[in-house]
Amino acid sequence: MKRDLLTPDVDTNLRRWAHDDLAHDLAAHLRGMTDRRVWVDMQLGPVGSTRPDVYTIPCSFTRFTPLAYECKVSVSDFRADVTKGKYTDYLAYASGVIFACPSGLLRKEDIPAGAGLMTRGGDGWRTVKAPTLSKCPDLPRAFWLKLLMDGERRDHEREAHMLQAARRDLNEWRAAARIREQYGEVVAAAVQQHRDQTTGRLERLRANLELEIARTEGDLKRERDRRRAELQSADKLATEALCKLALAVGAAPDCEDVYEMRAQLDKLITLAQQDSTVKELMNIVRNISWGVKQFNEIEKALAPKDQREGA
Repeated sequence: MKRDLLTPDVDTNLRRWAHDDLAHDLAAHLRGMTDRRVWVDMQLGPVGSTRPDVYTIPCSFTRFTPLAYECKVSVSDFRADVTKGKYTDYLAYASGVIFACPSGLLRKEDIPAGAGLMTRGGDGWRTVKAPTLSKCPDLPRAFWLKLLMDGERRDHEREAHMLQAARRDLNEWRAAARIREQYGEVVAAAVQQHRDQTTGRLERLRANLELEIARTEGDLKRERDRRRAELQSADKLATEALCKLALAVGAAPDCEDVYEMRAQLDKLITLAQQDSTVKELMNIVRNISWGVKQFNEIEKALAPKDQREGA
């Protein structure tokens, strides 16, 4: 039976987080609840440098403990990261590493030794396991330049985005206030509930559509790989056939020049035709010789007797 795209794969009571949304939500929490400077998806230096999902530095002259945060929205991604040891690269720029995920995805026991864990539930972020902090290495000049140059630009972009979101929320609040004023609290609450349900339904639809897109892209990739393998096999067979044909016509065994093999075939055809013509001429000569012999015998038989005796 075909699966309904509107039917979610997870508990409808839990929000299904996208990776980037989770990272920005964590950054907003850290900006509001800590005394740290926060960067999101910032490459810590020149091209090829490590790039944590969220990076923070405390506003302190005496307690310099930068932290790197790695956001995970799937267990498979978390396990792959831990297996490869990718998160340990952050320790070249941080005093500790913290994994961040939706509530219920990871347990405290799943986290590698030394790393921390924060989870996002319906009531906000919670620290499940604190990281083991170590002394941060001396950070290079390229690192500080990167934070200054890109960090300031991103701050302006973030403020503009927050202002736009605040205006949108304000407009929605004003619309809800007008509904309450015109139709009363009960109707306004019903409209708001319907709106929330519609929003949640659309979010679940988007999440399931993204899942279907990912599955379709996987199927397309497998189909392209299969066709590529078939083309490679056919190319191999064609190459072997060309090599055999090249040997048959007297060309180089690794000959890939079709025109050269065609010239060789033309020569063979010409020789074969010439041989056939010679055979036909010889047959004609033999027939003529046999006819001349028969004519001489008949002429001799019809000659007068004295001529035959004289002969």
